[in-house]
Amino acid sequence: MVKKELMYHTNFQTKEELFKGATEYLVSKGYATAEFEAALIQREERFPTGLPTNPPSAIPHSDGTYANEDVILCILNETPLEFYEMGSNKEKTIQAKTIFILMVRDIVTHLDQLQYIIEKTKNTNIIHRLEESDEPTAVTLVQEEL
Repeated sequence: MVKKELMYHTNFQTKEELFKGATEYLVSKGYATAEFEAALIQREERFPTGLPTNPPSAIPHSDGTYANEDVILCILNETPLEFYEMGSNKEKTIQAKTIFILMVRDIVTHLDQLQYIIEKTKNTNIIHRLEESDEPTAVTLVQEEL
């Protein structure tokens, strides 16, 4: 079972700060090892994860090497962060306030969850609802609809 966590109204200024803060959070919960941060940075550099959803979002992830448990961490940042758009060869950028960090150990489950998040963000208004909600509502949305 994939756990779902939320970091609400964070104030990261760069995606690198976000990766550091997310890793610290995941390590403090026992979900990840500290090496997860470097893996996120390397993976994002090689394979960007920005999604041109409305509003834009991103799904940074790496392989499950540094995962102790399977987790989707939804981060609602106060200001948009720049990500290269997935599949654009770094020719396009998006500005995302909603970021879903995926950390799953098994490759099949990883791919299933990745596809699920992509479809969920494309086909519903969940990002609008997350960005406009208060913290208790956001927690409920993450737990029940992701």
